[in-house]
Amino acid sequence: MSARREVRPSDSPFVERVTRVTYDAAVRELSTPDGTWDLVVLEREGRTLVLQTGLITRPVELENDAGDAYLAISFKPGVFLAKQPGVKTVDRGIVQPIVSPRAFSMDGETLEIPTFDNAEDLVARLARRGLLARDELVADAARGDVRAIGTRTLQRHFVHALGITPKQLAQIQRACRAVELLERGVAPAAVAIEMGYSDQPHMTRALKALVGRTPGQIRAR
Repeated sequence: MSARREVRPSDSPFVERVTRVTYDAAVRELSTPDGTWDLVVLEREGRTLVLQTGLITRPVELENDAGDAYLAISFKPGVFLAKQPGVKTVDRGIVQPIVSPRAFSMDGETLEIPTFDNAEDLVARLARRGLLARDELVADAARGDVRAIGTRTLQRHFVHALGITPKQLAQIQRACRAVELLERGVAPAAVAIEMGYSDQPHMTRALKALVGRTPGQIRAR
């Protein structure tokens, strides 16, 4: 095994999940769109890096060496940093200054570098200080609870909070669900039907664009 990966849910209303990965060997892998943005603590060659990674819309190849590790706090759709909303960060990473071995700076606040076990403490502090915001229209729509609101208005809220449109988020979420089914061994034709693709070639094109792999490559892993 080249990496040890732990993922846990969160009881925070802002957090989708918390992930910790430690690499035991050099690894080249794809980070793929999942509809969330992250705060990431990266440990590499004895150095700590804290960065905000905006929601991604295409696969991104990452290289890690043995001994590297990272912690990722993934936020729910509709949650965003008030001064760095999704419209400013989509497909980007913003490095936050390190001010001491245990602290970093964000928007003038000095904050403790989180761990896998206390990530929610940082999130709660960001919320108390008004650095973290939530667009309820986007949060509800992402859960399928669509209010009586104009399409353009909803799209404007999505682009501000996430940096993408409702249609783009739906495409990402559908691709993620298709990958889950393929990894469980469900036949591609059945997955294409269940997930509402027009046919299997349509699903193949969509997965290649969003996750960088074909259904056959996903099933072969």
